[in-house]
Amino acid sequence: MMETVERAHPGALERLRFDSVAELSQWDELTVTIVEETPGTDGCSVAGTYQSDPPTLVVTKALSNRRSKFTALHELGHHLQQTDLDLGSTVFRYSAPDRFEEEACDAFAAQVLLPDDDLLQKIDARGPVAQDVVDLFTSFSSASREACCVWAARQLHGSGVVVLLDQTGAVLFTASRSFIPPAKGSDQSRADLISAALLNPGAGATRDDTRILYRNGSTSESLFGQARWFDDQYLVAIMVTDHAAWTPLALPRPGTKQTGASSWTCETCDDLFTITERCQQCTNPRCRSGHCGCDVARAANNRLCPGCFLQRHPSQFDGGSNVCRDCD
Repeated sequence: MMETVERAHPGALERLRFDSVAELSQWDELTVTIVEETPGTDGCSVAGTYQSDPPTLVVTKALSNRRSKFTALHELGHHLQQTDLDLGSTVFRYSAPDRFEEEACDAFAAQVLLPDDDLLQKIDARGPVAQDVVDLFTSFSSASREACCVWAARQLHGSGVVVLLDQTGAVLFTASRSFIPPAKGSDQSRADLISAALLNPGAGATRDDTRILYRNGSTSESLFGQARWFDDQYLVAIMVTDHAAWTPLALPRPGTKQTGASSWTCETCDDLFTITERCQQCTNPRCRSGHCGCDVARAANNRLCPGCFLQRHPSQFDGGSNVCRDCD
């Protein structure tokens, strides 16, 4: 992806690192639109959307310029994936192409903002610790917290995840390596590591036996974890199955997952309910309002209307129209 940018716009990578929004606003082949935050952008890993016809990077106005830079680069990644034949064909070689594309866009944005040659010397050869992520953000770069999490996840030597949480223990962003991350918005405050960190503001915690809590009531296997505070609002946690950089011996512990979930949180309406029935088509539990995994899949196909900047179902657009019927 970086090579594709450099071929089309020599020298652009350095300019993107300095101010991605300003640089992309000069490109003839796409448009950058800055919008106020709406409910339609809340479910994304970053505060933005890519619209392919015409090519438009929709970036939500953020309080932090660092986050706007990361979002613009992430959406540029989608533009590259969907307009370059080689990149696009690579995506569909994977069993979960949508997830792969999202992770590739995160990795691209982080690599532009945090070049390995400049930063690998800042961490131990065994990989990053939680304080390294904080230092990346506060001292060694102008990248967002999200970008720092992605960069750190790429440097893990084993399977694991880097999680950005708020002061209540809710997940804001995740970057993983060969590991199923917790859902965005999920409450991790009851996890041993996060619970200890929440009780130790300004410092953090280290645990050699912690777990991630999944929304279906199950947990991950036993993990090595370390958490540190960016400030009084944001917490970063690194949780790995093995090769933890902060301990001399960290071996994987397979077979320690906890299952047997009896409750579920609906991804559509956020209803916490007792599982009584499952959808025959997607096999996910059906909530009291009738939502299941089918609703989540349909929502993933929604399109952003450039007129009202709301996520709309494809049926709300007339054939060939870029704007919804309400705006047409």
